[in-house]
Amino acid sequence: MDPFEDTLGRLREAFRSGRTRPAEFRAAQLRGLARFLQDNKKLLQEALAQDLRKSASESEVSEISTSQSEIDLALRNLRAWMKDEKVSKKLAVQLSSAFIRKEPFGLVLIIAPWNYPVNLTLVPLVGALAAGNCVVLKPSEISKNTEKVLVEVLPRYLDQGALESARLSWPQPPST
Repeated sequence: MDPFEDTLGRLREAFRSGRTRPAEFRAAQLRGLARFLQDNKKLLQEALAQDLRKSASESEVSEISTSQSEIDLALRNLRAWMKDEKVSKKLAVQLSSAFIRKEPFGLVLIIAPWNYPVNLTLVPLVGALAAGNCVVLKPSEISKNTEKVLVEVLPRYLDQGALESARLSWPQPPST
């Protein structure tokens, strides 16, 4: 079987099982992401220094603390974001109930750019996890050292059934 199909099938099955929907699961994923940042801060700073020549303070401000702030915001607001939203009703349907139910999409692909490889990978990941989605995460292959940390270390902190962080090889266009 094609490894892409296998991965997508596994993630779709995890979503269909409903295990990513409860607030407790989403919060646990976000706390795992926060632990990843805390436990691997030095490793991320070293990778960013090797890839982009970012100083530790620049990495902290532009990459790590920004991502941590997004996690904190999502954890504080998760239950409010998940609540059904009441909407007004027309006179003819006053006896019925009307609301907007916020549902996850299911499977999300995040393709990260090279220039802010932690921030522009993890901030969309926060939103996808907070929404209850399963995620295929594709860090930039240009920032090789950061990609290695995100592919090899990050999955240890998150549910393996709901995240696939991979070095995917994209087909190259034919040379002319």
